[in-house]
Amino acid sequence: MLLFKNSMRQLFRMKGRAALFLLLLIFASGLCSIGREFLVTNQAKMEAYEDSFMTIGTVEQKADQVEERRIWDAEIKDYRIYNSSVYDSYVPLSVLDFEGADYLSGPERRCFYGSYMPEYEMYGLGMSLSEIVEGSPVEDAVPDHPIAFQVTRVLAGQGGIRDGHVISFCDHYNPKPEKLYADKTYVMSIAYRPGHEDQQEFEGDDVTEYIPYTVLESDQVDIDGNKVPDDVEEGHFCDEVTEGFYESDKGRRWLNVIASWNYLRHTFPVTGTDDINLLMPFYNGNAYISQGREFTAKEYANGDRVCLVSELFARRAGLAIGDELPLALRYANYRRTAGRAFATNSAAAFSLINAKGEIYPVFEEGNYEIVGVYGGQSGIRDDYGMGYNEIIIPSRSVKNSDADNILESGPMVGSNTSFRIANGTIDEYMEKWNKLQISNLEITFYDGGYSELEANINNMKYIARLLLVMGVIMVLMVLGYFSWLFILKQKERTAVERCLGFRKRHSFASLFSGIFLLILVGSVCGSVAGSYLSGEIEGKIAREDYYDKTFGNSVATDMGKTEAKSYEREEPLKTAAECALAIVAAGTVIAAAGIYVNLQKEPMKMLAGRTE
Repeated sequence: MLLFKNSMRQLFRMKGRAALFLLLLIFASGLCSIGREFLVTNQAKMEAYEDSFMTIGTVEQKADQVEERRIWDAEIKDYRIYNSSVYDSYVPLSVLDFEGADYLSGPERRCFYGSYMPEYEMYGLGMSLSEIVEGSPVEDAVPDHPIAFQVTRVLAGQGGIRDGHVISFCDHYNPKPEKLYADKTYVMSIAYRPGHEDQQEFEGDDVTEYIPYTVLESDQVDIDGNKVPDDVEEGHFCDEVTEGFYESDKGRRWLNVIASWNYLRHTFPVTGTDDINLLMPFYNGNAYISQGREFTAKEYANGDRVCLVSELFARRAGLAIGDELPLALRYANYRRTAGRAFATNSAAAFSLINAKGEIYPVFEEGNYEIVGVYGGQSGIRDDYGMGYNEIIIPSRSVKNSDADNILESGPMVGSNTSFRIANGTIDEYMEKWNKLQISNLEITFYDGGYSELEANINNMKYIARLLLVMGVIMVLMVLGYFSWLFILKQKERTAVERCLGFRKRHSFASLFSGIFLLILVGSVCGSVAGSYLSGEIEGKIAREDYYDKTFGNSVATDMGKTEAKSYEREEPLKTAAECALAIVAAGTVIAAAGIYVNLQKEPMKMLAGRTE
């Protein structure tokens, strides 16, 4: 105790220096504490946000050229010009499999399958504006304008035409239509459309007509996207019905088309995927699991027969979690998504017969267990949306090849080609991708705003590191300088104490106890103050929305429905205690080293040097 009092008495003789030392140490300790607290907080933020964001990339092939299409319009008696994209060839998905891509899932190019399930109805789905009918023109005429056509029998369709109706018919898009004869019966596929304006004086303001709707020609393509040869002439929509016609090859083809329309009423879109988050509706929150669960990693990998169904389908069909669906896949479509092809009350216009004129046979069938039910928007005819009553399955659950059952094909587009990479690796991925020099593919990234969030957090990390480094440097300078003032410059005091009989340990305690107290008080006060000050600063920043929530472009981001997640701030006193402990330890080492240097010298030599 006497040694401590003696030490404090010596410090009070240097009040100005002691006060300055204390203030500078508090300031330096505060900088260290603020920097340390910011680093800890930003690390906690990144860990909290990491599981709340994911980075999805979509891929779209650019057209090689654009060409003009001339389509005849019977109303204006001239061609209308349209532009259409032309692809010399389709880029294969394999180009995305390059070294260093490090995908978390994908890349995948999804198709949708058509599953025939006669025990279930698509509820309102059908060719509601198109029909297959038999009939004759009221009089001989060339249908290069609306003519009167009497329907004698409706063979397929759910429109408003009934047997005996007289409709307005026009071969609207054919510059040279063939003449139709009143004494002949024709089978034809027709579709509803608004009529010619010059017919208003006869029919009133609501002018309608029916035009040819080609269904006899197959859309079948091979695995490379090339059209499979078909004997049916392009645009063929009409045949004369004679005795025994439906027993001929052409007649049987018509019967198959008619049967396929009935199949369509029981055909459900099925999409296979390796990660439901690669489907944009699930990624942006427009679709979500409302009951049950999504697929497990094991189910994806093994291709287990499990599925997700929509709330609407489950409710109307009386299905529940654990029930089984007997899927029977007949065709695959690599051009459109189910969201585009299947709307709430209609299906896309593609033929369901193959190039041989037969209904596509089942190439994969089996019972799938319902493990989850999803809710959200569906059936609004959107490339990036969910199809009406769409069923989701693991892509590996389809074991058999669909090569002979592809009814449409097209290039990779953003709605059917995607992959997932780790958050914050977009720049790294694009650097490797650009080295491949593939110019006709465009990659679009969506990360929910993670890039902006990461940039802001990284800026805070930079500031935190800067404050911490400045604080550490200042602490070392303050401790070093004042240790020199309080210890190394007091050789005479050490020598006198030694001459008076103080042992080395007593002299050490006399010199060390006072400065240790200053170091302890300064480091604790500064660390605690810095920790609480950093909390105030963090609170002010947290009240600001500092990341963008806009829809992204080819390298931008989309916040979508992602919500900012909270994180637990580490206990301020814990961080302050760690910082104070480190400073006290550093101060102890520096002070002890200085005292040790003094104590190693002979007292008389130090006094002699002082006298000289």
